Amino acid sequence: MRPAVFLLGVMLAGVTSLVRAEPVEVKVGGMHLDPNTGTPIVELVEKARARRELPIWIGPFEAQAIAMELHGVPPPRPLTHDLMKQLVEQLGGKLTRVVIEDLRENTYFATLHLDGPGGHGVTVDARPSDAIALALRLHGRILVSEELFAKAAATRPAPVAARLWGLTLQDLTPEMAGFFKMPDAQGVLVSDVADSAPAHDALRGDVITAVDGEPVASVAELATRVEGRQKSDPVRLSLRRSGRTVTITLRTEAD
Repeated sequence: MRPAVFLLGVMLAGVTSLVRAEPVEVKVGGMHLDPNTGTPIVELVEKARARRELPIWIGPFEAQAIAMELHGVPPPRPLTHDLMKQLVEQLGGKLTRVVIEDLRENTYFATLHLDGPGGHGVTVDARPSDAIALALRLHGRILVSEELFAKAAATRPAPVAARLWGLTLQDLTPEMAGFFKMPDAQGVLVSDVADSAPAHDALRGDVITAVDGEPVASVAELATRVEGRQKSDPVRLSLRRSGRTVTITLRTEAD
C-alpha cells in the first residue's frame, strides 16, 4: 500500500508542478521613470489575487508607443507598432497572446503567438517592449512565465552608488546599458550632478568609461583608481554621451 501512496504523491506533485509552470496573465499597471537614470519602466501586474509585479526597463520610443495606446492618443501618422497592427489585420491574422517567457543575463525574451488566416499558428520572437505595445493595439493577452517573478527579483542587482567630485555615481546595470547604448555594460553612470560640482561639465545620464585613459567598469574600480592621487593633479574623464565620446578635465582641490 505504501508504494502506491508514494507513487500517487509523486504523480500529484508532478501535476501541481505542471500547473504552476503555466504562464500567468498580467496587465500594464503603469509606467514611470527610473529616478536614478530616467530610464522608462513598464510595470506588469498580475491579474490574479496575488497581484505580483514585474518591472521591465525599456527604451524611450517603445515607452512612447505604450503610453500613447494606454491613453488613447492617436499618432498623426502610423508609428512602427501601428504599422505592425495594420499588417497583421490586413493579412487576416490575429494576435492571441504574447508570452514573456525567459530572462537570460538580465535580458527578457518574449514570443508573439498569432493565428493566420487558415488558423495556422505562428510564433515570432520579440522584445517584451514591442510585444506589449503590439498586444495593447491588437487586444491580445499578455502572459508572464511563472518563474520569472522570482527569477527577476533574485537577479536584479542593487546598483552600487557613491559620490565623487560632486557627482552621484552608480554601477551600470544591463538594463541601463541597453538604454544608453553601451553593449558591453562597462562604465559608471552619472545619475546626478551637484550645482557646485568640480565636475560641473558632466551631465546627468553621462557614462564614465575611462579615467586618464584607463577604462573603468564599476564604481568600486573608479574609487580605487582615484584613491591616493594628489588633489592638485587634474583628472581626465572620458564620457559616453548620446552615442558619442566626450572628454572633460577637472581639478579636485575643491572636492
